[in-house]
Amino acid sequence: MTVVTPHRPTTTELLAWPESELPRIRHLLSLRKYLTGPLYRAIRTQYEAAIDRADPPTTTAEAAEVADRLPTVKYWVWLDRHIQDETWRIVERLVEPRIEQLVDVLTSREGDLGTLEELPAGAALPAYYVDTDFHRQTRGIWPDERAAAVYAMGARVIHVGRNDNFEMHDSFADSLPVERPQRILDLACGFGKTTFSLKKKWPQAEVHGLDLSAPCLRLARRMATERDLEIHWRQGDTEHAPYEDSGFDLVTVTMALHEMPIDSIYGTLREAHRLLRPGGTFCALEARLLNDPLRDLLGAYHSDVIVEPFMNAFRQSDFQQFASAAGFSTEAPHWYGPGTVPGAEDDPTTWANGWTLLIARKDA
Repeated sequence: MTVVTPHRPTTTELLAWPESELPRIRHLLSLRKYLTGPLYRAIRTQYEAAIDRADPPTTTAEAAEVADRLPTVKYWVWLDRHIQDETWRIVERLVEPRIEQLVDVLTSREGDLGTLEELPAGAALPAYYVDTDFHRQTRGIWPDERAAAVYAMGARVIHVGRNDNFEMHDSFADSLPVERPQRILDLACGFGKTTFSLKKKWPQAEVHGLDLSAPCLRLARRMATERDLEIHWRQGDTEHAPYEDSGFDLVTVTMALHEMPIDSIYGTLREAHRLLRPGGTFCALEARLLNDPLRDLLGAYHSDVIVEPFMNAFRQSDFQQFASAAGFSTEAPHWYGPGTVPGAEDDPTTWANGWTLLIARKDA
């Protein structure tokens, strides 16, 4: 008698958008492109007409005095919030009927690659983390498997379909000025986007990922196993990382420092310095100001709208100072990911995201 083993869906299958929902997703993508395309250009035209050309605004506060009087800016803010909320509403509806399968798929099993260490049940997580619904995702990304899946699916819309295969994270790994690190730690790794890229870039290295969200780490391990990547995952706080002193050649963090209060950023950088071997490198990727008052103002409004409460304080700070205060020697060149070219942000009529790659070295 032939025994038929029930098919266990992969994470790719469980996190896929069904054909019936693609029109709604494409609608959201088109709205986001409209927000940063035609609508932004209309705002720019009206803003330029309203300013005193002899004495144009030089700060976001001065830009706000002009921009806040424009109806198009109010519409921009409303549409930005609508896209964010509609994204989560659609994705939550897609995830709900898959909960049982998700729990099953994310449960550890024989044959899983790497390791996974979670904190004891009920362990305290930082208050700023659990008390904030970052990106307007209800209850955040940490409570359960549903939250991790919603976050993973929603990220594809947030990136406007440009990072479905983690091309941006691959590009980050490829740009790191490090040769053959043997032990790597990815801080605030989420469900592993950058961690996967680091392991693919340096397959010989022992790669670790640390995050506060246990469900995201379970998802990361399953996705890594499906990709034949052996990675070691651990739940913990970047300010108190559960690793020995001087144990890593490379420590990274991508697009996560801005989600922390300033004191926690300093704490994370001090911890990175402790974790690195002499001569080791810390690399971080973060958004930067464009030094264009209108676009920087709209960027600040975007952070407020999508609930990034620490972003604006971070962007007004000196990125290199965080690392210098921790004892690093630093440089912070502009960084350009897939589809972007140096200088593209210099055209004020074009919406652009500016990125900085912090390269911080521990003295040998």
